[in-house]
Amino acid sequence: MKNLKKLIAVVLTFALVFSAMAVGFAATTPFTDVKDDAPYASAVARLYALNITNGNTDGTYGVDQPVTRAMMTVFINRLSGYRDLAEMAKNDPPAFKDVPKNYWAIGDINLAAKLGLTHGVGNGMFDPEGKVTYAQALGFLLNALGYKNLSWPYGVVAQAQEIGLTSGVSLGYNDVINRGNLAILMNNALDLNLVTYDTNGNVVDTGKALISKLGSSANYLVVATNNVDSTVPAGYVAVKPANLNYGVYNFGAQQYISSGLVDFNKYLGEVVTVISDKSGNPIAATPLTTDIKTFTVTADPGVTVSGATYTFGDNSISVGNIPVVIDGIKTTLSAVYQNIDPGSKVTLINNDNATGYDYAIITDATGNWDQMIVVQNDVKAGDSYIDNRIAINDSNGNPYPVQGAVTKATDIKAGDVVYQVKIAGNTILYVVRQTVTGTVTQLTQATDGTKTVTINGTNYTLYKGTTIPGGSDLSSVTAGSSGTAIVAKNNTIVKWTATSTTATTKYAVVKYNTSFTWNNPIVSLALPDGSSTVLNVVYDNIPSSIPASVKAGDIVNYTVNSNGLIDTMSVVTNTVANDAYAYVDTTNNIIKFANDSASATNGAIYYVNSSTVFFNATISNGQVTGITPVKFTDVANGSTHNVLLATATGVRQLSVVVFNDPNLTANTSVQPMVYVTSVSTVYTSSTTSYTSLSVLENGVAKTYNAPAGTTLNVTAGNVYTLTLNASGNVTAATLVGPAYSGTVSFDYANNAIVANGTSYLLDPNVVVIDSATNTQVGLSSIVAGSTTVKLYTNSTTGKVVLIVK
Repeated sequence: MKNLKKLIAVVLTFALVFSAMAVGFAATTPFTDVKDDAPYASAVARLYALNITNGNTDGTYGVDQPVTRAMMTVFINRLSGYRDLAEMAKNDPPAFKDVPKNYWAIGDINLAAKLGLTHGVGNGMFDPEGKVTYAQALGFLLNALGYKNLSWPYGVVAQAQEIGLTSGVSLGYNDVINRGNLAILMNNALDLNLVTYDTNGNVVDTGKALISKLGSSANYLVVATNNVDSTVPAGYVAVKPANLNYGVYNFGAQQYISSGLVDFNKYLGEVVTVISDKSGNPIAATPLTTDIKTFTVTADPGVTVSGATYTFGDNSISVGNIPVVIDGIKTTLSAVYQNIDPGSKVTLINNDNATGYDYAIITDATGNWDQMIVVQNDVKAGDSYIDNRIAINDSNGNPYPVQGAVTKATDIKAGDVVYQVKIAGNTILYVVRQTVTGTVTQLTQATDGTKTVTINGTNYTLYKGTTIPGGSDLSSVTAGSSGTAIVAKNNTIVKWTATSTTATTKYAVVKYNTSFTWNNPIVSLALPDGSSTVLNVVYDNIPSSIPASVKAGDIVNYTVNSNGLIDTMSVVTNTVANDAYAYVDTTNNIIKFANDSASATNGAIYYVNSSTVFFNATISNGQVTGITPVKFTDVANGSTHNVLLATATGVRQLSVVVFNDPNLTANTSVQPMVYVTSVSTVYTSSTTSYTSLSVLENGVAKTYNAPAGTTLNVTAGNVYTLTLNASGNVTAATLVGPAYSGTVSFDYANNAIVANGTSYLLDPNVVVIDSATNTQVGLSSIVAGSTTVKLYTNSTTGKVVLIVK
């Protein structure tokens, strides 16, 4: 039984490999009742291509037609390569009493009986018009594969399931099977291996699939097709005979063979077993090559060269000047390695089983492009150029190959990004079709000037070069901008079309008395994050949505349009009577207002909701100079506070509450010690930005932001103590020097680390950070007396809380 299970496992493995042979057959058939997207379409197409079925005389295949026992024998004989033998068996005496000599399938039924593929239904009868059940169909096919003596019906169904014969079909064993489902089963059977039995009755895998009975087989290395190399005659494929010698393939001289029914483009660079019919035309191919590596290039450059060695930057794989098929053109790596850029998809193939890769297939390569444009007009039949810029045909009128999102020039539409690329002297048109619509929630600028924006949770890079034809100036893209982006390769935005959006209401304090004029529509504001900004107002909106003047100390709410201009503004005024004092009840989400603190607990009730905004005002010389955001949940339940102003709706729903209480000032006692992994600048509008720190705090990756306008002298790779305000934003960062830097040893008995003769106790939660990877590692990564580390201690306990190696 163990041997049987092992053999069945081998059969399953071969079934997975041989299933690739069906891939080369398109789902198109001449049958009117077989739609291309039907689950049985590719199976019927393959059976038709192999001349196993010719369908019905009315032009249909008969998808829903029940399979009769006579039909089944015809299919089994043809699957087994016995079509000619069945023709010869027509003249033999009928094998069954109920099959007359002139019956249309007499030859197939006689042959199936003689070969043991069927034993009839008993009493010398065959029942040719009887309908075949699912289990019976499986039995016929298993017999054709060589399986014998299986219990009925469960042994038959179980064996069929175990070898993958039933894949794609789910029926009850006693259900009548139709021709559509039978096509799927027959297609599966073609790729399964034939079996025999040894003298002990154990199953022996022959290593040959059923389809091999339809012709002869030979192993070849697929070198090129006419699609990638015009020197290969149409209808042929360039191959090299492949012979396996001690696990390594040796290849003979290149030759041409007919491509037959096989799409050899799927096997470029691979060794395959080709099965050919009696006329020598390939009818199927089985890939034998298994050492294949596929990856997408992220390194720039994608390939570097040293002498005759070419190295891929993403994985340091080095190869020689190997054959390459790049975007449909066969050449060598030396001619095209500079075309391999980020976003290129690479498949490396080791086809001889020796060390190293011998063949490469590369797609989406646009390095060293000649032109890149955003298409303005759909390409129509008869056009010679795309937007009068990029030629569609060569000087002889032959169309340039089109790769990427479409494969024909006439399918290129307005809004597509087209690259004109020269590959080994050939012109390729590579098309990207991608847009994204949304709001820029964040814009980050790297030190080299590269800007990255986040839209709908996905990061995109703004194109840095000169605006391309059809593209746009991207300087207007800022945090908060809404619009539609046309995206080129590698998520690079090349065009931005702004759209109007509903602005978010913001709050600020007016810093100076201001009367707006057409030539001075400027207001200076103190923002809630502690910074200041100067913005222009839309002068045409005065006085409809913007007051003609504002005073220093006014608290205002305002909105900013996509151009960074204030388009609405109003002064926040008090609408709550008796608001001098407020009693806060966070349990019930209410605030009670009264004229004095003693009466606040019994004051007028107003309600807090999720949209209520809270601030604490800073007042100097009787004038408001700033406001700081406050979380309602951070205000002590049952506490009473001075209130500067409050606004509410008619049903006492609070909109804004501004406290005037020094007890609500920012708490700066929280000072975490962090290891900074990166520093970036984030733009919140076209005129303001803030610093964002990515850190490791207690081994956990976190992000801390500084209020706009706050200057932090912070460098990645160092340790700092951060000072946080009540909102959790960084107001200061103090560089922390290590207590020790150098090699160390461990005193495990005392849970201590020894540095230059001095013992430091380890905090129970000590964190070790590898500065090379910016990740937390274990103490075991520190090699005593060898690894250089920096020790950081807690100023209160003196224990080591952080180690950077």
